[in-house]
Amino acid sequence: MTARPHARPLLVRAAAPVLAAGLALGLTACSDADIDQAAQSAKDARTAAEDAVGDLRAAVDEARAHAEEVGAQVEETRAKLDGLDEQARTQAQSAVDEAEAAVTEAQSALEAAQQDASAEAQQRVADAEQQVADARAQLEAAKADAGGEAADALDSLAAELGSLGDDLRAATGS
Repeated sequence: MTARPHARPLLVRAAAPVLAAGLALGLTACSDADIDQAAQSAKDARTAAEDAVGDLRAAVDEARAHAEEVGAQVEETRAKLDGLDEQARTQAQSAVDEAEAAVTEAQSALEAAQQDASAEAQQRVADAEQQVADARAQLEAAKADAGGEAADALDSLAAELGSLGDDLRAATGS
């Protein structure tokens, strides 16, 4: 897997304190004021990196909670498909199944991201975001052939998947 460009800022922010500390050590021939300046810069970089990691963890936690809510809504939507004709029900059921798989993948990716903020974990979240977007598109297509309560349920689930996609994007720091 190749890392996406949005994973790089996270790695840069996380590596900044190490680079700043290395710079501070290399400044032994500098004046005390220069050394103090470099030390302060290193502290500021560390604080910024810690803040960025904290923000990403909060975004991951929020996305996980939202994914659980969407998972529950999948079951509610599935129950409202019974009144559709066979073709519309088959298409809607397939779209709901895809939504369920996307939510499951999102939950798994978010769990991995919470445990490990590596580029690989961030890529899994980005991949889950794409799967959620694809599932949302299928729900939108199925909604066109459904009617009444089923169409409303599909529309509501599609909207929730859109919000989950936003949460996943936030969890990758992009």
